[in-house]
Amino acid sequence: MRARFGGVTPRLTLLAIVYGGIAGLVAALTFSGMTALQHLVWGAGGELFGDATTIQILATILVGGALLILLDRAAPTEDLQTLLKQSDDPAGLPRRAVLTTAFAAIVAVAFGGGIGPEAGIVAVVAQLSTIVAHLIGEDVAMRRTIGQAGSAGALGGFYGSPPGAAAIDGDQLGPQKVLQFGAAFAGFFVFLAVMRVMPEGSGARISLPPVDVAYFSPWLLAVAGAAAAAGLAFRALHHVLDVAAQRVSRTWATIAIGTVLFAVLAAAVPLVRFSGHHELHDLQVLTDSGAWPALLLVAAAKIVALSLCLVSGWRGGEFFPLIFIGSAIGAAAAVLIPSLAVGAAMATGMAATTAVGWRRPLAVLLILVLLVDTPVALPLIVGAGVAYLVTLLIPGRGGAPDDGESPPPEAAR
Repeated sequence: MRARFGGVTPRLTLLAIVYGGIAGLVAALTFSGMTALQHLVWGAGGELFGDATTIQILATILVGGALLILLDRAAPTEDLQTLLKQSDDPAGLPRRAVLTTAFAAIVAVAFGGGIGPEAGIVAVVAQLSTIVAHLIGEDVAMRRTIGQAGSAGALGGFYGSPPGAAAIDGDQLGPQKVLQFGAAFAGFFVFLAVMRVMPEGSGARISLPPVDVAYFSPWLLAVAGAAAAAGLAFRALHHVLDVAAQRVSRTWATIAIGTVLFAVLAAAVPLVRFSGHHELHDLQVLTDSGAWPALLLVAAAKIVALSLCLVSGWRGGEFFPLIFIGSAIGAAAAVLIPSLAVGAAMATGMAATTAVGWRRPLAVLLILVLLVDTPVALPLIVGAGVAYLVTLLIPGRGGAPDDGESPPPEAAR
């Protein structure tokens, strides 16, 4: 019997929940594999991540770029936003391109790209969705449910926030949103269960210096404003570099030029490597030493590194890099203003920068409230609230994302 709620039947609901859980499992295994490969490339000891020599950084990133060129010649890769859009019809996904994208995203993460692992996770799940849709997708509704449940389940698990994952492609409620929400919850629980037995622990959780649950300071508004400006700077630089990249006729040349520039920058400022999630600890070390110029330098360098990677074929997401940038700005503010709590300033900064750079204030807030272990809900609300106002006040840069800018936006090749 068909339900009255927008054509969503119990069968589709069950399919979304079951497949969302499967997507969460695949996401956890893919994330663990990418992390293990990253450790293999850079060295098994965690200390090597920070102590890598200039030559090692340059050589490793250049090798990664060469592999990306080879993969692109095998088949053009897709950006993350394209994969998310195509999830509505997984049976129509270009399998070869999706498979190549998965390999390219895994290489990008393993060889130190300044991006997050979302593209690899979503691409692997998308490849699975094409197979499942071919096997059991009896009609358009079932195929659409499979595709959207796969993306929601994978991101709901990885981000640790089912509501945030469901809100990534818009916050308007509807029948499909209900199915995505159920899939995201299933993916979240399966991802969490799998990660508990993995070396990475609970996955991408964020810990900040302790903050009083009722803490508030007017200085947080200034921090949010500065961090929101960093989000705008990222969007502007990403756009400028994207336009420049489109003028290069050969894709391999774009990858090569971007890789060389990123390698040089990473050799000069090693903290711009990787997604920035594990590097939040390094920000706290710089904060404890009072090195606010270094924190601001790292934030600026990370904006450049992230933009370079996105436009030059280093497939990934910008969610965690933006968190890193905002956290660095918040930490610098806490050093300059001794009365400002470090944890609150970092939380406000990460929320503001990510919400502006990602163009999804509500999704960012829903994700960070559940992703951050420290009780910093009020600073997160301040950061996301200021970011929301910025997206409304900046002409031509507010509101919903453009077709070419996501969450997470990737560069056109």
